[in-house]
Amino acid sequence: MTLGKINAQEQLGLNYESKFVKLGEIRTHYLDFGGEGLAVILVHSEAWSAYAFQDFGPLLTDNNRVFAITRPGYGDSGMGHYDVESQGDYLIAFADALNIDRAVFIGNASVTAELTYLAENYPQRLAGIVYLTGLAVPWLEENQNDPHHAYEMFLRASPTANTAKTDIVAISKVRGVYRPEHYTDDSVRIEVPALAIVSKNGMQGSEKGLGALVYVGSPLMEEVRKQIPPSRTREMLDRLADDPAFRHEVLSNIQDALARQYFLDLATDSAQQNIIYQYHMEKVYPAMIEAQEKIKRAFGEYMKLEKIDVNQIVGYEYRDSPELILQPVKGFLDQLSKTKQ
Repeated sequence: MTLGKINAQEQLGLNYESKFVKLGEIRTHYLDFGGEGLAVILVHSEAWSAYAFQDFGPLLTDNNRVFAITRPGYGDSGMGHYDVESQGDYLIAFADALNIDRAVFIGNASVTAELTYLAENYPQRLAGIVYLTGLAVPWLEENQNDPHHAYEMFLRASPTANTAKTDIVAISKVRGVYRPEHYTDDSVRIEVPALAIVSKNGMQGSEKGLGALVYVGSPLMEEVRKQIPPSRTREMLDRLADDPAFRHEVLSNIQDALARQYFLDLATDSAQQNIIYQYHMEKVYPAMIEAQEKIKRAFGEYMKLEKIDVNQIVGYEYRDSPELILQPVKGFLDQLSKTKQ
C-alpha cells in the first residue's frame, strides 16, 4: 500500500516519483521511475539510499518498469534488521508490496551479498540479477579477521559511516556473519541468469587494492590507483596520494576518533603500511580469487561476464560513467524480456 509521495515528477520536472510503502511495520522509501515491461529493482550499497540511482534509473525505462528501494535502516526508510538475510527478505517483501511476481535486481559493492542471497533462496522470484561490481565477494573472513584492523578502520573512516541509522562498524559485524551456500558447499548450483560487469581482464581489477592504504596515499597502491578510470573517485585518490596537505586535512576530518588517529599514524608509517600490505597479499588476495572462482562455478552457464574497456571496476560506473555499462545492462534486460515472453 503506497502511503505518500514526496517529489511529484510533474511538479518538479524530476524523472522519478518518491514514494513510501509498508513492509510489515517498516515504512519504506523508494523511487518510481516509471516505464513498462519487466520489473527492475535497483538496490543501493551500505549507507546510501535509493537516490544513488536517481540519474541511472531513468536510463533503463525504455523497456522496463524501474524502481529503486531505500533499504530498511537507511535514508528515509524506517528501521530494520541489518543482517543480509533480513535485508534480502525485505527486497522480496518490497516486490510483494508492489505486486511484482518476478524482477531483475541490480546492485553494487556490499549489496552483492543480498543479490547472491536472493539467487540462492528465491530463484523463482528472480528474472535475473546484475552485479555492477563484477565478482565482488564481501563475505571473506580474512577481511573481518584482519589482525591489523585495516578493514575495520577503513569502515570507521568512511565519509558515509555516519549516514546510516546505526554505527557502520556494528552493521558490518552483523552482516559479516553471512556466508552464501555455494561458498561453503561446492555442490550448490545457482540457476538464475546473472550479469557481472568486469574489467577488460575478466576480473574486478582491484583485487590487489586495499582501501586503508589507498586512503593514506600509500606508494604501495600507486599501480592500483592508476588503473582506476577517470572519475570523481580517481580525482580524490590522486589528491590523497600527491598532496600531503590535502591528505592531512582529509584524515584530520575523520569523525571517528579511533579511525582518525589510526590513519594519521599510518600515513607516516611506511613499515606498518608494508605489514598491512603483506597481510592482504598473503591472506586476503588469494581468498578473494578463490571466492570469485566459487561464485563463477556456482552460476556456471547462467552467469555472463561482461568485459568493459577499463582496467578496474569501481562499482560506481552507473553514477560516474554510465555510458560504460548502459548498453550491456540494457541488452541483458532485453534478453530476459524476450525469454519471459
